[in-house]
Amino acid sequence: MKEEKCLIIENKHITKNYYLMQLESADIAQQAKPGNFVMIAASKTFEPLLKRPFGILDVTPPALRFYYENVGKGTKIMADLKAGDTVNVVGPLGNSFPAMENKNILMVGGGRGIAPLYFAVGHYARNNNVHLIYGAKSKDDLNLLEEIDQLPLKNVFLYTDDGSAGKKGFVTSDILNIIKDHQIQVSVSCGPDAMFESLHHTIGNVGIENYVSMEAMMGCGFGICYSCAVKTVNGGYNKVCSDGPVFRMEDIAWEK
Repeated sequence: MKEEKCLIIENKHITKNYYLMQLESADIAQQAKPGNFVMIAASKTFEPLLKRPFGILDVTPPALRFYYENVGKGTKIMADLKAGDTVNVVGPLGNSFPAMENKNILMVGGGRGIAPLYFAVGHYARNNNVHLIYGAKSKDDLNLLEEIDQLPLKNVFLYTDDGSAGKKGFVTSDILNIIKDHQIQVSVSCGPDAMFESLHHTIGNVGIENYVSMEAMMGCGFGICYSCAVKTVNGGYNKVCSDGPVFRMEDIAWEK
């Protein structure tokens, strides 16, 4: 882990409130693994005070890329930054996705949760068969499709809540059939907690391994503030930042 002042190479508006940011990093890009995240200080002042967590979309040293949505004060400041500006970045943080070989893997991305999965595909596809389910609210929330089309995936299944792109429905709509048809052995997911809860109830007992990369608001990013604690099935708590963000799905005590 290191704090580094990174030069913005590009901060590109994609559609709606979504952006792609590319940074130049001397050290973090060399160390980053799929599943890791960083904390970015969007402002040069103390307003907002806290850095914001972002999953890493991909790495081509010395470049790091992030996919983010302008949803609040911090990301509004980020969206206004230009190429040539700098941001302070702490990372890489958290654990990474587990190593796998000779597996049929199903990745499930919900909305912005596509970012760490995108990074992981290039690593997993070398020695595994990788399939992707990608869902969002509408076609304007279903981004990076041209880039995803270039990934070494066996299949891509697209879903939108309103049916404006792909198939109308949720990421769980056909998942049991997909698992059966492609002999899936492992699922790897990233998205909102509501998606994880639905996945847990749908595929938690079908006999495959399940991993989730959780998203959470964080104050520090390395286990000091406890703002990202999640309850586990053994009655304790894990911190998304330092114990995760990747967990076995069955180890988390989902609310529903």
